Amino acid sequence: MMKRLCYIGIATKCSLSSGFITTQTKTTHRLLFQTSRMMVAKSNNNLVTIPDAITAHKQNSKHIKFIDGSWHMPVGDNPRNGRAEFISGPRIPGAFYYDIDDIAPAMGSDDNPKKLPHMKPSSKMFASAMDQMGILPSDTLFVYATNDCAFYHRAYWTLRSCGHDPALVKLVQGSLDEWKECGGELEKGQLAEEDERLFRMSDLGWEEKTPTYQVMSDNEDVVVDMDQVLDIVNQKDTADAVIVDARSAGRFVGTAPEPRPGLRGGHMPGALNVPFTDLLDADDKTKFRPMDEVRDIFIKAGISPDASNRKVVCSCGSGVTAAALAIGLEECGLRNKEDITIFDGSWIEWGSSDSTPIVTD
Repeated sequence: MMKRLCYIGIATKCSLSSGFITTQTKTTHRLLFQTSRMMVAKSNNNLVTIPDAITAHKQNSKHIKFIDGSWHMPVGDNPRNGRAEFISGPRIPGAFYYDIDDIAPAMGSDDNPKKLPHMKPSSKMFASAMDQMGILPSDTLFVYATNDCAFYHRAYWTLRSCGHDPALVKLVQGSLDEWKECGGELEKGQLAEEDERLFRMSDLGWEEKTPTYQVMSDNEDVVVDMDQVLDIVNQKDTADAVIVDARSAGRFVGTAPEPRPGLRGGHMPGALNVPFTDLLDADDKTKFRPMDEVRDIFIKAGISPDASNRKVVCSCGSGVTAAALAIGLEECGLRNKEDITIFDGSWIEWGSSDSTPIVTD
């Protein structure tokens, strides 16, 4: 019998026995904090365990789709590449790859004149990508990541924020190693160049077509731009929102260099710092820490549990790890989804400008 610890807020065991996946509660006290504390928002419980994801996959339902949302920082001598790893495998059978760099406004286009990476796509572009992946608005989507990937939250956030029903998008907690150990099937081998899953938006001619996928709403208010962030900074304590930065403490105070050249160090005046890695399991970056711990981290950083107090703008280096903050805030119950936004340009836009205020204390 193969066993492995896997959890989302509570610890569970997954075991493979006679072909059936079972989950057994190991501890329940982590659930009790939700009733013992005054909650100001309702968590969505959209995080799912590996055993639950395997059960869904084994249904072989055409209305259940798995999506690899892996992404990695393109820095260093030999950086990992989520798309390349999806092509080489292993991957969950039938899964598509959501490329946050490709399903985004082209750099230098009218929608992205500042040439910022992986910005939120337009509703039409998003719908066209959904058509290409054969996704219907009624489908349930399971977003997963390859081993040791801490950056797949942006794909999940984009799917929920660009028009798919947020209740139908699930974030799988756990690695492909755990998937295999819990009895999940894996597809191996290099994908052929002509595989339909390896599409590029630039090859689809989507601008000239009318997509059939119907988004729930345009959701333009899920992101804020630099002018809106400047207003928050200038209003100081009277602003109706607080900025939370997901970068490391060293980058936040300007003592550690930015991984991208040409950016100033420091942070926006009045911003709070919650390094996104603090929210993740120290032993498995594809999992959040228990949600009571996540909640405490935010509160200790200065996020008031009073939901009527201030909305939250999440920022980071380029808009990717800010999504981890947004998910954590919602799942731990500190804020509702509509009270959380992402500064899409994040520090790439702010730190590259000569006119934006920056502090290092």
